[in-house]
Amino acid sequence: MSASILVLVYLLLALFDKQHKHTICKGVMAFAILGLVLSDRSTADSHIAVQPTGGKDTLKSAFGEWFAMGAAIPGDDLSQAERQLLFRHFGTVTPENCMKPALVHPAPDRFDFAKADALVDLARGNGLTVNGHTLVWHQQCPDWFFRDGAQVAGRELVLARLRAHITAVAGHFAGKLKSWDVVNEAIDDGHDYLRKSPWLTGIGDDFIAEAFIAARKADPKAELYYNDYGIELQPKRDKMLRLLGDLKQRRAPVQGVGIQGHWRIDHIPFKDIEAAIVAFHAEGMRVAITELDIDVGTRATAGAESGTREQDAADPLANGLTADLQRRLADQYGQLFALFFKHRDKISRVTFWGLQDGRSWLNYWPSKRTNHPLLWDRALQPKPALAAVLAAAKAEPPNAPPAGSGPAAPPKASQGH
Repeated sequence: MSASILVLVYLLLALFDKQHKHTICKGVMAFAILGLVLSDRSTADSHIAVQPTGGKDTLKSAFGEWFAMGAAIPGDDLSQAERQLLFRHFGTVTPENCMKPALVHPAPDRFDFAKADALVDLARGNGLTVNGHTLVWHQQCPDWFFRDGAQVAGRELVLARLRAHITAVAGHFAGKLKSWDVVNEAIDDGHDYLRKSPWLTGIGDDFIAEAFIAARKADPKAELYYNDYGIELQPKRDKMLRLLGDLKQRRAPVQGVGIQGHWRIDHIPFKDIEAAIVAFHAEGMRVAITELDIDVGTRATAGAESGTREQDAADPLANGLTADLQRRLADQYGQLFALFFKHRDKISRVTFWGLQDGRSWLNYWPSKRTNHPLLWDRALQPKPALAAVLAAAKAEPPNAPPAGSGPAAPPKASQGH
């Protein structure tokens, strides 16, 4: 019963018994307060975590009108404080590892969806969408895909296994995911066009198209992306454009390109990023920034090949960032989001690769060291970089799309099969 109804009851009773007016008033008001408390408790308990709301002081309120704001998470094993942070600032999640082939399909006749299912349930139960990551990758992929007993498997067997894997995994989540990173990191870092992975050697250069065709059959509604690092730079950008042409010719239903965005402080190629966003969108693609972080440490490795390792050395940032590093990190995140906001008519999503500094893969890659690449520190306190990112949404850049023109919509989508 609402408080307004209880007050009405009080007024009616007061007409008949003025002598007991004060007694009735106290009883009714106490009952009303109890009802409101129970109502609030019921509302809070219906969600996994409280979801505060506000103005433009959260990532999703600042940018959500234009593109989704996301974070990569390991699964549903987040603290209550991390859940509150996630639900308040983000509208979508990407699983870091639990949907990769080695985790969900460790043996030919065995699937394990438990952790991935828990992540999907956590996200969807709290109003977040999910981007699947990833169906086909050369890392974290069991050898059995490419073996025929003691021999190397032939093309038809590897292709059948690729199709069966995608059918099972994408089919398992069909209708529950917003999008998929269908193929991950298939472009070569060197002079070759495609990486010489077991998928390429086992099937041939049509394995990427076959993966997209199988993904579309398994989930007719999910947005399908190709995802890679360094494709904003030449010569990988031209290879990416060549791949899009090849996929269209093969009638593969690619709809978007994911630029991972694993960048290093003071080495962010802003002009190349902008050129890539424009070029990929001109090909009819949705463009997503899929794995964003800014490495504040030093390393020799330029790319983001997860198989590369460097020897563990000193840990100069173990006690936190210097004031100068904090300032530079904030400034460069601000510049990135000013660029994303400028091209908000082309971008579908920006996802950080981790929720807070303590969760970042950069604490372990390419060597073990303390890193601080994200917007929140290990105590879940916002860094100056968060304010710089939010400020980017308040500045209207020149030649920006008019307010209300909505999120990214490619000029022509490649439908394929």
